[in-house]
Amino acid sequence: YKQGPSLSSSSTTINMDNKGVGLASRAGGGDINNNNTAVDEEMAPLNINTAEKMTTYSSFRSLWSAKNASLFSLVLQQSGLVLMIRYSRTIGVGADLVPYIPSVVVVSAEVLKFVLNWTLEIVKQPDGATDSTEILKSMVTMESLKLLVPALLYLTQNNLLFVALKNLSVPVYQVLNQGKLFTTAFFSRLLLDKKISYCQYFSLLMLATGVVIVQQSANKDHQNDSSTTNEGNPMVGFLAVLVSCLTSGFATVYFEKVLKQKTTAQKQLSVYVRNMQLAFWSILFGAVPIIMSDDLEKVQKDGLFQGYTWVVFTIIVFQAITGLLVGFVMKYADAVLKGFATSVAVVLATILSIVIFHDNVNMLFLVGSALVILAVRTYTNNPPVVSGGEAKSDAK
Repeated sequence: YKQGPSLSSSSTTINMDNKGVGLASRAGGGDINNNNTAVDEEMAPLNINTAEKMTTYSSFRSLWSAKNASLFSLVLQQSGLVLMIRYSRTIGVGADLVPYIPSVVVVSAEVLKFVLNWTLEIVKQPDGATDSTEILKSMVTMESLKLLVPALLYLTQNNLLFVALKNLSVPVYQVLNQGKLFTTAFFSRLLLDKKISYCQYFSLLMLATGVVIVQQSANKDHQNDSSTTNEGNPMVGFLAVLVSCLTSGFATVYFEKVLKQKTTAQKQLSVYVRNMQLAFWSILFGAVPIIMSDDLEKVQKDGLFQGYTWVVFTIIVFQAITGLLVGFVMKYADAVLKGFATSVAVVLATILSIVIFHDNVNMLFLVGSALVILAVRTYTNNPPVVSGGEAKSDAK
């Protein structure tokens, strides 16, 4: 027996007794000790190999589970969000139900996002080292003011989501919304000096072509079929998606640039705190249209949370966890698998919308959506390259 230095004196006494037993056994004819030693020497390599295999298996299983869980969650969130909003804006609106106010739903999602990131910031610090007072003070610093622009743009994008899905079917919206890849690439080249390969330029051209074809298919369906689920205007929906893609692309690249800049604070702010700052300004900006528009009269009449059902609560949760899920995917997977998950979400949402909303899918839509999905896959398989030469995948 080998005695470690950290054991107590009582353990040492027991060990000494064991040694005494061993000596007595040898005195009686050392077969027992010799046999035990032989068995230990034979079993030692087996135990070590088994432990190594179990450790490797556990690590692989853990990584595999996190990777697939993140991808599955992203597919569920991206497809579920648009389906829920479409349902709540069309067939989910009953005559006996007061409709919810989209601007209030957007602000509610930002409040939940603020709370979630605050919780994660506290949890990730050991022994409660996070000072909640300091976190709250960081909401109104000069560093926080840098996020005024992306906060306003993200808020605009989230509000336009409800406008678009009131006027467009889920398949058309899902495909048109991939245009944010084009705007993100453009602003990445402009603001972050990211190089774009010829293959990526070709994929962006393919993306633009597919978006135009899908838009034409939407106009054609609207003219030929008067029994659609909603009475919306596809052109209004298309303009909403176009502005949403522009705001999303610029806000994403601007936020990435802010994260890469060195702060003047004593320590670098975490992504969770940055997300809290974004949510903080979004809440303030989001309260303005509620107060300054007709929404205020609706709130005074039927309350702030009028029309809230389980569908609306699901929309709020899905909107609040969008950024966290993307970060989760980029941590455990990569940009290529993120693009694949996006493509799966488009296909899944299209299939479910045909079943739930009886949306029409013509040949023009199939051709355009195929071009868009192929363009997304081609672009994400060739991540942008920073001028310094280091490959960098988009995080949003």
